Amino acid sequence: MLDQYGRRINYLRISVTDRCNLRCRYCMPEGVQDVGMKNILTFEEIWEIVKVSVSLGITHIRITGGEPLVRKGCADLILGIRKIPGVETITMTTNGVLLGNYAKQLKEAGVDGVNISLDTLDPEEFCQITGKRELPAVLAGIRAAKDAGLPVKLNAVNRKELDPVPLVRYAQNENLPLRFIEMMPVGYGKQYVGRSNEELREMLEKTFGTAEKLVDSEELSRMGSGPAVYYRFSDLKVPVGFISAIHGKFCDTCNRVRLTAEGYLKLCLCYDQGVDLRHVLREGEKENLRTVMEEAIFRKPAAHCFERPSEMTETHEMVKIGG
Repeated sequence: MLDQYGRRINYLRISVTDRCNLRCRYCMPEGVQDVGMKNILTFEEIWEIVKVSVSLGITHIRITGGEPLVRKGCADLILGIRKIPGVETITMTTNGVLLGNYAKQLKEAGVDGVNISLDTLDPEEFCQITGKRELPAVLAGIRAAKDAGLPVKLNAVNRKELDPVPLVRYAQNENLPLRFIEMMPVGYGKQYVGRSNEELREMLEKTFGTAEKLVDSEELSRMGSGPAVYYRFSDLKVPVGFISAIHGKFCDTCNRVRLTAEGYLKLCLCYDQGVDLRHVLREGEKENLRTVMEEAIFRKPAAHCFERPSEMTETHEMVKIGG
């Protein structure tokens, strides 16, 4: 469907849990308050929302968290989504810690690809960032995903302390796309906003040669339909992507909405606008679900205001919103 600004909204990010097995400093260093499973959407409720979403034009689903794989039966949830007519792609964002155990199941359930968060290859720095010594498990998860035939992309947050060169070299050795994501001033992330992706790209050119923006439509289609802008460096074989939410604002082409683990349909990261779909499903208004969702999505804001933090109305941590 089209929102009030004529953007085609066809992408739904579904947080299946706000729990996580890491304690990243820029996300949830102190953990998260347990709201109890009764307040989290059931699989049946998620399937119902996806069915209605598809009727409104949603074709791409991304499963997120917290860490989605800490939710028991996550592969079964995905299998149910895959059976819904009209769903074209199902992808997942994960920290990779449990991926070694679930990669084969996810492939069999119908997952089309996984984005794996990897902010450093240094074991000590990994522990400092995440609070856990799980780097070997993440690297094993990447290998397991590749072995299972799952397309893999690596995500690294462009925090102010980031050393990007080892990550780029690792991604090239593994023949995997790597994307650098600008730190967004949401929750704890406000403390770690650093250089822009443009500055980072210029830094990488000193090591990996001249960068040219990727424009080949066929190659770009293999990289997915997300907001990353890819560059090919003269000394590298795999393009490097940059997701620049702050310094390369792409709100005019934003095609997504988010569903939190507690069932809140969220329209933009900056604002608390949206609608409580859990209430709709559980309080006798189920027959109105499509209308409620359609009216909410139509009102999607024109753009975020990260460059003007005082105008932000969202007060939740990113883990409560859905990564």
